Amino acid sequence: MCQVVIIPVLRKPAWFRFYDIRVPAGFPSPAEDHQSTKLDLNRLLLPHPDASYLVRVMGDSMTGGESGIRDGALLAVDCLLQPQPDDVVIASVAGEFTVKRLVKRRNDAWFLVPDNPSYPEIAIDAPDMFDVWGVVTHVVTETRRGRLGSHLRVS
Repeated sequence: MCQVVIIPVLRKPAWFRFYDIRVPAGFPSPAEDHQSTKLDLNRLLLPHPDASYLVRVMGDSMTGGESGIRDGALLAVDCLLQPQPDDVVIASVAGEFTVKRLVKRRNDAWFLVPDNPSYPEIAIDAPDMFDVWGVVTHVVTETRRGRLGSHLRVS
């Protein structure tokens, strides 16, 4: 199962240097023009500041799929977006938050589907016990485990 923890976000711009070049995953490219511009990471990840949040994932039900969501990842969530089929969403099921893919099947049947096939999907057959809180727009994972948590303070 995956649970989520909502993390308070500093709503000021977070500027980073941005190099508009493609980094090859294979052989390095010859020298290119490496001029940079500035990119506001908060504007990119949280375009609707009053309705966008970062949440931390706890659990592995979304591990292994195309979403790239692992245990401990941070998710940027936009609560103003209208959920579409195949969106990854933060849903409230019977009063508890979970992150899953929203899937529509035949006969307008809706399901919350984990990316990890070891977990069961959840049929949305009791609409009064279900709500989409927000749509996941970005995933932040760390390549060096353990560093992300040291920069977050959950109050």
